[in-house]
Formats: sequence, C-alpha cells, structure tokens
Amino acid sequence: AANKIDDILRSGIQKYGIPCVTAMAVDANGIRYAGALGKRDAASNVNVNIDSLFQIASMTKPIASVAAMQLVEQGKATLDEPVAKCLPKLANPQVLEGFTPAGEQILRPAKRPITLRHLLTHTSGLSYGVWHPLMNQYSDITKMGNPIAPVVPLMFDPGTSWQYGYSTDWVGRFVESVSGMNLQQYLRKNVLDPLGMKDTEFGI
Repeated sequence: AANKIDDILRSGIQKYGIPCVTAMAVDANGIRYAGALGKRDAASNVNVNIDSLFQIASMTKPIASVAAMQLVEQGKATLDEPVAKCLPKLANPQVLEGFTPAGEQILRPAKRPITLRHLLTHTSGLSYGVWHPLMNQYSDITKMGNPIAPVVPLMFDPGTSWQYGYSTDWVGRFVESVSGMNLQQYLRKNVLDPLGMKDTEFGI
C-alpha cells in the first residue's frame, strides 16, 4: 500500500511540476503511512524527508486562533465586544462600496463594530485582494502590496458575510494587546511548547 501511495505522489510531482511532496496518514493506532518524495527546493537539489521544515502559511491561522480562545477562556477577553478596545486602529471601520470614475474610494461607516468573533470566523469584512474583486481593485489603485495586518476598508458590514482575509493577522495583534507579550513569545509559552511543537517558529 505504501508503494502505491508513493507512486501516486510521485506522479503528482511530475504532473504539476512541483519540487516535492510529503504526506502522512494516522489513525487511532498510530502512523499508517509516512512518505517524502522529491527535492527540498528547486535550487539546492537536496532530497526532502519527513523531518524537512516548511513554511505553513495559512495553517498559522488556527494556531493564532487557539491563542485568542485561551484568553477568552481565561476571562481576559470576550468574543462579542468591539476589538477596538484593544485595537484602536480597527475603531470606526469603513465599508468600501466602490470607486468613482476618477478612482476615488466610495466609503461609508460600517453598521456595527468588529468583534473577536468576526475576526475568528472571517466575517469581519476584511479581505485579501486576490479573493474579492473590490479589494483587488483597491490593492491595484493604492499599490498596497501585501502588508501584515493592514488597515484597509471592509468589503461588507461585520457579521453579514464571509471572506478569507486579514482577520487572523488582527487576531495576532489582539493576542499581543491582551497578553502583553509579542505573538511569538505567547505562542511559544502557551501553545507550541505545551504541544511539543519544537520545530514550529516564526522564523528559522
């Protein structure tokens, strides 16, 4: 069975032109499959292995969300009060309704404040440019690039829709504000070390 999985993964590498793939399957009885195929990156020509380190990109979101929920559990934060109490930059959010022919933003005040619940569930109105046409247009006009936790207009009123975006960046800022620690320190002490995640870090 392991050889068959290896063959499938190897064919995926060839078909999609990616440098490598690692995979693992576990159940209640332990590890059922672990495999690593290909090169660690296109430049080094080093074989990837099960212990190779990777950037985990959006999988940082559940880790930051766990940190915020710990603070809620401890009574240091709530899900439904305005986050502007801790994050003043998110006070008085504006919703982008479009652009004038001259490219000027058409903004209006949001109908409700942003809460931690909105940030955790991606219902805050914050969006990445690539996922929402108005935000994409905003990014092009303002040439904002891809900053961390930017203050940008909302694409809809908080709590009225769902959109993948900068919400969890602000969850990280929220954790820092409430805990008094930077996010790396907080996660190391309260999430990563207790779970034995010794290879997970902001920067290697």
